[in-house]
Amino acid sequence: MSNKGIQPGTTATSIESHSSEVLHNQWVRDIINNMGADWGIQKSVAITDIFDKAEYSFDKRGKSQIWESDGGFITYKGDIVGVCENKYQKSAQNACERVFRYLSFMKGYQIFVSCSGSGFTKRNAGGSTGPTIDMLRYCGAYVLENVNDEDEFKIHLLEWLEKIKNE
Repeated sequence: MSNKGIQPGTTATSIESHSSEVLHNQWVRDIINNMGADWGIQKSVAITDIFDKAEYSFDKRGKSQIWESDGGFITYKGDIVGVCENKYQKSAQNACERVFRYLSFMKGYQIFVSCSGSGFTKRNAGGSTGPTIDMLRYCGAYVLENVNDEDEFKIHLLEWLEKIKNE
C-alpha cells in the first residue's frame, strides 16, 4: 500500500500537499521578513474581525470562528492587505474552490495563489481546477501554476506585494 495518501493524524492533507504548503509558507515568510517592519503575516482572521455584525460564525464556546490561510494573511502597517494561499491538487476537482471565500471580504488583486500538482496542469479534462484558475484571474488574483523554483516564486511574490503596496 502506498504511503502517499492522507497523513496519519491530519484531516485530508496528502504528503504532496503538505510538502507544497511547507515550501509556499517558507518562501512567503522569507520575502515578508525582508520587506521591513511595516509588513507581517497573520495566520488566521476571526470572522468577527471581518464582519462585526456576524450572527452565525461562532464555535461551541461562543468565540468567533476563524479562517486560516496556508501562507497567511499579509499585513501592511497593521492592516490586512492580502492573502497568500497554496492549493495542491492531484485530480481535477475538489477543495481548490475554497480559495474563493476570500473574495467575500477582499478584492481579487489582494489574493495570491500558488497552485501545484497534476490537477493544475493545463488540459481539457473537466473538473474544477481549470475554472478555478480562470475565474481567479478574471477576479484579478495573482495565480501561479506549478512554480516549483524558489527564485521564480519569490520574483512573482515580490511583484504582487509591490502591486499591493501601491494600491
